[in-house]
Amino acid sequence: MSLGLGWYVVGHFKINTDINQLMSADLDWRMREAAVEKGFPQKNDLLIVVVDGDTPDAAEMAAESLTLKLRTMPDRFSQVVRPDKIPFFLKNGLLFLSKDEINTILDQMIQAQPMLGILGSDPSLRGFFGMISMMLDGVQRGETDFKQLDAPFNTIAATIEANLAGQDKPLALQSMGPEQKPLPRDLRKFILTKPVLDYTALEPGAASSNALRAVVSDLHLTPDHGVHVRLTGSVALNDEEFASVAEGTGFATILSGILVLVILLLALRSLRIVIPILLTLIVGLIATTAFALATIGSLNLISVAFAVMFIGIAVDFGIQFGVRYRDQHYLEPDHAKAMTRTARLIALPLTMAAGSTSLGFLAFIPTAYRGVSELGLIAGAGMIIAFILNITLLPALLAFTRPPAEPESVGYKCAAPVDAFIQTHRLKILAMALLIAVIGGGIATQVRFDFDPLNLKDPQTESVSTLFDAMKDPDFNTYTIAILRPSLKEAQELVGTLEKLPQVDHVMSLASFVPEDQEDKLDLISDASTIFSPTLKATAVQTPPSDAEILALLPKLVEGLRALPNQPASAIRLAKALETVGERHDPVLLQRLQNNLVTVMQSKLEAIKQSLSAENVTIESITDDVRRDWITPEGQVLIEVYPKGNARDYKTLIAFTDAVRQIVPDATGAPISIQESAHTITGAFIHAGLYALLAIAFLSFLILRSLRDVVLLMMPLFLAGILTLATIVLIELPLNFANIIALPLLLSLGVSYAIYFVSYARAGLKNPLQSSMARAVLFSAATMLVAFGSLSLSSHPGTSGMGKLLMVALLYSLVCSFFLLPALLASSKLDKQ
Repeated sequence: MSLGLGWYVVGHFKINTDINQLMSADLDWRMREAAVEKGFPQKNDLLIVVVDGDTPDAAEMAAESLTLKLRTMPDRFSQVVRPDKIPFFLKNGLLFLSKDEINTILDQMIQAQPMLGILGSDPSLRGFFGMISMMLDGVQRGETDFKQLDAPFNTIAATIEANLAGQDKPLALQSMGPEQKPLPRDLRKFILTKPVLDYTALEPGAASSNALRAVVSDLHLTPDHGVHVRLTGSVALNDEEFASVAEGTGFATILSGILVLVILLLALRSLRIVIPILLTLIVGLIATTAFALATIGSLNLISVAFAVMFIGIAVDFGIQFGVRYRDQHYLEPDHAKAMTRTARLIALPLTMAAGSTSLGFLAFIPTAYRGVSELGLIAGAGMIIAFILNITLLPALLAFTRPPAEPESVGYKCAAPVDAFIQTHRLKILAMALLIAVIGGGIATQVRFDFDPLNLKDPQTESVSTLFDAMKDPDFNTYTIAILRPSLKEAQELVGTLEKLPQVDHVMSLASFVPEDQEDKLDLISDASTIFSPTLKATAVQTPPSDAEILALLPKLVEGLRALPNQPASAIRLAKALETVGERHDPVLLQRLQNNLVTVMQSKLEAIKQSLSAENVTIESITDDVRRDWITPEGQVLIEVYPKGNARDYKTLIAFTDAVRQIVPDATGAPISIQESAHTITGAFIHAGLYALLAIAFLSFLILRSLRDVVLLMMPLFLAGILTLATIVLIELPLNFANIIALPLLLSLGVSYAIYFVSYARAGLKNPLQSSMARAVLFSAATMLVAFGSLSLSSHPGTSGMGKLLMVALLYSLVCSFFLLPALLASSKLDKQ
């Protein structure tokens, strides 16, 4: 049967890595979020390419070449957009600048107009060399200071030299202007891509990301070429987090596996017992996985954690059975009789432990947190499977391996002084526990849920570090609130109200793309357009020259460059490059220069033509390339609200969202979604925890038939919970989306340990810390501490934090079970079984 189940698991194993399916789609805030996602699908699941260049030209050319290549890969990218190259902004971009900035740009255009005019009428290398001749004429007539030509000549020379060396390098236009410190927006370009995702893979966007990186490599867009390309956005963030978790847990799994095996050997002292327990564990894990795939169809990023929980509880069941068997085998050398005595001794506590842990997990099924709901179903069923296997398969395997009888008692005789101390000072211990509970309870009320998912990600990964770097620009903020309104009029009225809030930095809507002071700005642009008109509207275009005609122009041009006063270095450099071109007589080289010098200049002319064609912008005239990002096909209008201050500070973000939601209760967006997620999750755990406690208490009462015993069972659990919450407050480890999963495991293990102690006392046995039962609990806890401790070594903050919380919770469960519970039991007269 195990082989059949294993075959089924191999053939049907699937993990759904779509994080959007971890929450119920029926929640109000999820439906509002889904409405925005449906209205603007182009904004969802983005892989954002951040291109940084050492110079503006390097950034621009890298971004443009990468964009063009990615658009030829529809099998990997369904959408590739450069926000700064949207036609609306190419035409009307000047209107969004200040009048001073417009004047500066227009002056530079006008100064270049005569030279660009030559290319307008003669778009060839002849016209380009004629433009250089005009520059030289200006210097010779004293109209131009050569210092103004130093940068253009060096830039042109560098381009020709690169093409002579066989490189297809275009002219760096922005380097030809007067030297000035570039603006951040000139050195950084963004490309918004929508990759094709595979949610059956651990990293859904990995194939597209890898294809993109291959293109970056092929295009030599690397730091040694003056360009740095990085990836961020939701796809990269999620993929790298999954990879980081997998990488961090890989080492932890190997380390914990080795250490757990060592602990099992120390606890059981015999491979003839350890191997059956491990085989039982493996069969149970396969059976539980098969159950999960048969009932749900696939695992999700939360429910996959059932494996850790199953191993933890199943190992506990196995150790309990194995240690008790060793103890009885010491008292009874005959294997069959020892097994019978073990079964009688372990039946009640193991049944209660399995039932309680199963109920604890099953209580999560009704919650709206779908990821944990499915985890509850799988882990709850897994506990039943583990119980059945530990009372059937494990004894059968032990009957086959037939471990030898024990030469000495399995318990801890050295714990006798501790048992005596607890018995003598039980009232003091109880009083101290009460005091600690009161103080700890006060501290525990300060526990905080960190709802920012970015705090769970590894800040060293490319996607996270790039995001934080990009967020230094206030216009690049992922913590924006989104609001939908049915009309432009209603949207604009709301924008005016929101902009008055002190917690709001600014508000964006479609109306934000209607520039201010348009009349004055358009007058400036119109004046420049009049001056440029002959260049832009050149109709008499000369016939393209032959290669021989082009080469015939070079000697005179070289002579003119060398004849400049003081022989400037840039002029000599350009002369040498042109001289080499003339010596080559290479038609392929001339065509390459035509493409990389003239065609680039023509594109500059076209960009100038577009920018000088700006018209008065109204909301109605805004084109679809912008409009579609702000109005849905059904006419719903989007408003984006940006926070003031550091949005990553939870107090700032809470104040921001509270202020906006007082005016717009139906608002959505990342700041609201992450807080609502936190409320949904904490609510799910609180309700499930209460259901679990009630169910466990009811089950315990049915079996124990004593309300006092049930209370004794729960008290160590409550104290361990209080101490755990107080400790994470003191060490500043807030609850979050990752480590909160530790709480159901704390509940299960805490109840199990308490059940073993209470069952021991109800059997009329004394000195619990000297018993084989205490040895089993201690080694069971040790295996869990090793496993959780290894998780805390992970570089992934979420995984590491979960490991730390699990260690803290387990230590307190152990301490309360070993010291508080014996003191309680010593002070109470239990009903015997």
